[in-house]
Amino acid sequence: MIQQFSKYGYSCSALQRTIGTGYAVHAITSLATNKKSTVIPDDCFLESIEFELSAIAASDTVTIFLARDSAGLIPITSDTAGGATSTVTLSAAASTTGGVTYSINKDYHFDTTVTNASSGTIYVCAKASAACVAENIRLNWRA
Repeated sequence: MIQQFSKYGYSCSALQRTIGTGYAVHAITSLATNKKSTVIPDDCFLESIEFELSAIAASDTVTIFLARDSAGLIPITSDTAGGATSTVTLSAAASTTGGVTYSINKDYHFDTTVTNASSGTIYVCAKASAACVAENIRLNWRA
């Protein structure tokens, strides 16, 4: 029998994050001040990830991959896969704010044997062609 999704949601980064030109690891989990943000289930389908950015330009790109651990050593996705790099789309209202989004479409299962991994948390490793700020990072999932 095919498993049907009965729960959906998203998880957020807890703080504003600087995205530099080299990879940095950022924890994505529930954000207590955002009542819609919930903990990532240990078994779920990762649908997409969104970045709200500031201090950026239209020609900037952001490259990401998801990891199981806080060091970014155990990848869930690859930074060389199609769609891992995205060009920033600027908002119409401001010339230095905008965002990028990535499709993931992958099953995820928390693994207790991975060092530096936490149940309810996935780590996004990100870098940009020019430094910018991630105001919010949202990971959309279904379970």
